Amino acid sequence: MRAPIDLRLARHGAILLLLGMLTGFVIVDFHNRGAGNAAHMTGLIGGYGLIALGLLWPKLNLGRWSGAGAWITAASLYLNWLGLVLQGGFGSGPKAPSSPRLGPTVLWDRAGGIILTMAVLLSLLSGLIVLIGLRKLAAPADPLGPSERNDQVVFRR
Repeated sequence: MRAPIDLRLARHGAILLLLGMLTGFVIVDFHNRGAGNAAHMTGLIGGYGLIALGLLWPKLNLGRWSGAGAWITAASLYLNWLGLVLQGGFGSGPKAPSSPRLGPTVLWDRAGGIILTMAVLLSLLSGLIVLIGLRKLAAPADPLGPSERNDQVVFRR
């Protein structure tokens, strides 16, 4: 039996949180410590955000877009973390070796940049899906104003 979507989102949030914490241990080995720090913080904030979004997700009225929206959101956060790790760990920076074993640093910079671009596009789509789901949660306006109802208004001092 599959777990509900909110638990799966929270589980992925915990995994991303763990990846962010583990990234913090290896920041000193990154060629670009700024990108390593960004990857660490992205993992932490994205993990907590996914856990919180897992709590909110069942309340959204998305219909058939619910599953797709959940996985677009999770994928965008994973890709954000991965792109920063690739750029910081293998890409160019002040500590980058002149002949790395894994290929030229420009390759990793470009790969990280492409992954980050995909992550941004997915994040925009995810934000739009969540906003659509939140818009449907708003209570409908009361067609009868307070003067047309027989409510009593009590003023207290």
